[in-house]
Amino acid sequence: MKKFLQKLIERKKKELKEKEEKMKNSQDVEEVRSLGETLITLRDEINEAEEQLKELDKNDNNDDNNDGEGESEGEGDNNRGAATNNGTIEGRSANGFNPNATLNILGTAQMNQRGQSQNEVDLLSSMEYRTAFKHYAQTGERTERLNEILAQYRTETRAAGEVTSDALGVLIPHTVLQELIQEIEKSYGQFSSRVRMLNVQGGIEIPISEFEATFTWGGTDGNDKEHGVSEEQDAGGAKGSVIFSYHIGEVRISQSLLQSILTVEVFEKELVKALLTAYLKARDIATLKGTGDGQPTGILTNIAGGLQRIPEANIIEFTEEEIADWTAWEKKLFANIPIGMEGANPEFAMAKQTYVGNLCTMKDANGQPINKAGFDVSDKQYKFNEYPVLRTEQDLFKSFDLCANGEFFGIFWVPEKAYGINSNMTFGYKRYFDEDKNKWITKGLVILDGKPLNTNYIYLLKKSVKA
Repeated sequence: MKKFLQKLIERKKKELKEKEEKMKNSQDVEEVRSLGETLITLRDEINEAEEQLKELDKNDNNDDNNDGEGESEGEGDNNRGAATNNGTIEGRSANGFNPNATLNILGTAQMNQRGQSQNEVDLLSSMEYRTAFKHYAQTGERTERLNEILAQYRTETRAAGEVTSDALGVLIPHTVLQELIQEIEKSYGQFSSRVRMLNVQGGIEIPISEFEATFTWGGTDGNDKEHGVSEEQDAGGAKGSVIFSYHIGEVRISQSLLQSILTVEVFEKELVKALLTAYLKARDIATLKGTGDGQPTGILTNIAGGLQRIPEANIIEFTEEEIADWTAWEKKLFANIPIGMEGANPEFAMAKQTYVGNLCTMKDANGQPINKAGFDVSDKQYKFNEYPVLRTEQDLFKSFDLCANGEFFGIFWVPEKAYGINSNMTFGYKRYFDEDKNKWITKGLVILDGKPLNTNYIYLLKKSVKA
């Protein structure tokens, strides 16, 4: 029975691999859908056969255990073969091939090589993949098992209607990705972390109104004049649409930083640190200044050239005298903010030098500080006229004093309504030898795009120099 099950599993795996390859190369939607259903059936059959094989091992008694032990050892050697060749024995599941272990929906437990119970994890979280990825990141060598896991993962996501671009190279383990996302979410003070994070299909035109909630009466379609139902709402007056593209961002990584690390866990933590700083800085700058050509479209893009995406009334100019005058702020900005925007938690972003040197130093006519800017100990935020202030480095906003005539020194906005970043946050990794430069190139890659959404929620602060 054991031999039969072993041969059955071997045959099913071979068939599975053939179907996966065929599906990968197919351009026919119906064929891909049919193959996807076949793959699911094959995986279930393989899983069931492997479970039966494990049950037989468990139920063998001492009287006929000699043959059983021989077969069990042989089976264990076969399951460990690929891992041994790649140096990845430790932590690998005893079930050497578990195509259904993409999500631990039921929380089922299984045993690892040391007999320890562990929860099933998705393919890119397994210790086998993490170790193989570390080996690739440090040497540039893609092992056969690494390629197999990647191919299987891409086949499964494609069958589920998702597509992970091959242009990203070797995908970063999900354990690294999860930690990276957590660190990004904890990174208070990052300009782009405040905007709306999306995961919508690229290349599709989406009306800006789709990003806002709408209201209708009694389930009508919005055109019922008799009952007072308005037309589809336009997101606070914003019209038009956006199309998100598939831009690939790149983070160059110092190879010496990761080369000598021995353990997988330490390697992953250092990789997160290396990716995090560069990624967030680039994302911040792209959100504000991105050209839209092969990268996100920034808030300031094209304004200097006269293309007014931001309403002209929302571009507020301040002279050197006016920025220090509280009355000018009241009349030019605060008096003109719509009540609806006031209730949407708007905030400022500007260089620390502007905040400290130009706002915190405001005085009244008698030379006394008016204290409209400062640190609020109750909620531990820097504020100006009770609105939160994000203080940035000058690579994002120049200080007011360093700005030339017509340059923007700050922004007053509602980030999650004003701008959207579209990304599935899947990071890839490439390491290759550049013959021209005679050195190894190591980089992390991610697909990401960003576009302004409702620009009515953006007020730009601009420096004006009197002639």
